[in-house]
Amino acid sequence: MSFPQINKSVSLLLIVTSLGLSNAAKAPNLRITIAPPIQETRFATLGGIEQWITIRGANRANPVLLIVHGGPGDAQSSLRSTYSVYERDFTIVQWDQRGAGKTYAKNPNSPPEPERVELDGIELARYLCDYLARKKILLLGHSWGSYLAVGMVQRRPELFAAYIGTGQVGSWRANIQAQFDFLLAKARAANDRKRVEQLEAIGTPDPTNATQYFSWWRMRNPYMSPDDARWFEELGQMVRSNPEFTEEYMKTLGDGMNYSGRTTLNAMLTTELPTTANTLKVPFFVIQGEEDMVTPTSVAVKYFNVVKAPKKKLILIEHAGHFAIVTHREEFLAALVKNVRPLAIKSERP
Repeated sequence: MSFPQINKSVSLLLIVTSLGLSNAAKAPNLRITIAPPIQETRFATLGGIEQWITIRGANRANPVLLIVHGGPGDAQSSLRSTYSVYERDFTIVQWDQRGAGKTYAKNPNSPPEPERVELDGIELARYLCDYLARKKILLLGHSWGSYLAVGMVQRRPELFAAYIGTGQVGSWRANIQAQFDFLLAKARAANDRKRVEQLEAIGTPDPTNATQYFSWWRMRNPYMSPDDARWFEELGQMVRSNPEFTEEYMKTLGDGMNYSGRTTLNAMLTTELPTTANTLKVPFFVIQGEEDMVTPTSVAVKYFNVVKAPKKKLILIEHAGHFAIVTHREEFLAALVKNVRPLAIKSERP
């Protein structure tokens, strides 16, 4: 998860990050109808306001995968080339939530309170089932979006063939301690006396103290996963080369992220999914970067282990960090195609 009180250069990059016919041919039992591609972008009325969605895929008959972005406010709908690999096997739906991207630009005074966003997402899921003639869709939550998506699944499990978490959140208290221990160990190994002294002065981090958290978590940049660091560099290049990322649009993204961060901060500080969401009525998958320290993999694994679900599987991607869905696209896609796609196809059978 990312927050508004981070330095400007990092927040700019986080703003645009924070969401197969060939495979069907290899598995005859999973063949689905060949249909035209779908490429649609528009506003849809959700929760009484206009919210931006994109629907893209090589085959309109493919399973529908709704991506719930993180941040908060980290809209992904403009990263078309980044997610295009997933369009071979899925109809990919990106959604700018309240307080994010183009939805924020149109509705700058609609706070993305978690319960309200979850209800918006449920309304969108129902719309997609009707519009694309599906009994159920797949739901993927990234980072803060995994908190929201779990809430959606808890409220209306009958709408979803499976839930997939990546950058999966679990316990905020455990998250804080794991991050703190990681940074302190890295600072000691690097003989970075200044950082060591700052962290040791804190002692045990207080998970309820946001100001304290921001004071030390911003030290993470030198120690982030190398693949995440490369992703930020790639994002910088995309922002400079993509004409869609105008100065005005970048300001909208940044303003939305700050607005969303302020609105959702209290909910983040009390996140304890192992207690509040330890039973799910849909198949549960976690596809996690092994080196994720934004939502620490150790914490995600602990949450995965306590969840009771009809089916569940944990898949760890080596050398990947918090943004495995975009830094390790082929591996991530392969995991979806092998483990999740068949469930979506099966859910459509009489």
